Amino acid sequence: MADNQPLVSIILPVRDGESSIGQTLASAAGQTYRHTEIVVVDDGSRDGTRAVVERWVARDARVRLIAQANSGVAAARNRAIEASKGELIAPLDADDLWDPTKIEQQVRRMIDAGESTGLVYCWWVSIDADGVVLDSSPPWRFEGAAADILLEVNYTGNASVPLYRRHHLEQVGGYDVTLRERDAEGCEDLDLALKVAERSHLAVVPSVLVGYRRSRGAMSTRTDRMWRSHRFVIESARQRRPTLSPAIVRRSRNQLALHLAGVSFWSGGYSHALGWGLRALRSSLAFQVLPHLIGFFARRLVRTGPPGARIIGPGVRFSNWEVPCPLVPYDRIYQKRLERSRAAASSPR
Repeated sequence: MADNQPLVSIILPVRDGESSIGQTLASAAGQTYRHTEIVVVDDGSRDGTRAVVERWVARDARVRLIAQANSGVAAARNRAIEASKGELIAPLDADDLWDPTKIEQQVRRMIDAGESTGLVYCWWVSIDADGVVLDSSPPWRFEGAAADILLEVNYTGNASVPLYRRHHLEQVGGYDVTLRERDAEGCEDLDLALKVAERSHLAVVPSVLVGYRRSRGAMSTRTDRMWRSHRFVIESARQRRPTLSPAIVRRSRNQLALHLAGVSFWSGGYSHALGWGLRALRSSLAFQVLPHLIGFFARRLVRTGPPGARIIGPGVRFSNWEVPCPLVPYDRIYQKRLERSRAAASSPR
């Protein structure tokens, strides 16, 4: 990859991220793929975020800082894209961390997959404020034309996972800033990934390359807004694709309800977790997930002593770790569902 390396623009929105932005910038600047620029948009921070970023600007010529009045994460990401020059765009949230080989592996996969591929994703682990690994993504392997599956379950995970071809982002108009105007922030990343998936192929690097930071204090209060945001994203998808199956939409909502139940439980909102779980209870998916949840609680009851913790920090190469088993093997659940659907479609009527 030494010849004709495409420039990768790392776009990094931040607001009041003084405690984490330094580690995140170290993670971005420490990539083994060096042909990068890092465009930071300070979206109206009120703490010392700007000073931290300015120190990075002074010592690394690849880092640029743009300051703006608070306009929301979608507007900040769009501002960073507009100011960037790269053929490839890599979003990164201000408290997440990357494996040092993340961009290198994704660029290689993008090139190998060809011009028809507009998005390359990877696997991730959830980490807490100290970098302790909490859970892992399912080892998703959906590739090619996979927009319908992405609508059912967001296998691209979070904002810090994808690598995009720039021209696809320009074709779809970037991130949707109207979600903030409707008090429905939260699913901008899924919305963008869906729009790109509808126009191009997707590919995966089958390796854990992202540490996605969970914030216990904030997550329990955002589930209603996330639910509302998802509804707007689904409505937008149905407007673009009027023939979209109602069954896919229904399964998408059930999947999100289960996800929000998990978010609420982890953040200590047990009554909210029960409420979200009940919303999905009528779905077959809930009954497929239930045995794994029972096993999880049983293991917690009999566990003696703290589990061996793995910790992620800037420069830690965690892609070589053995992939931890996710709490719920959604990849196997959805693979079996697809196999049944294909078998039913091919059977004689």
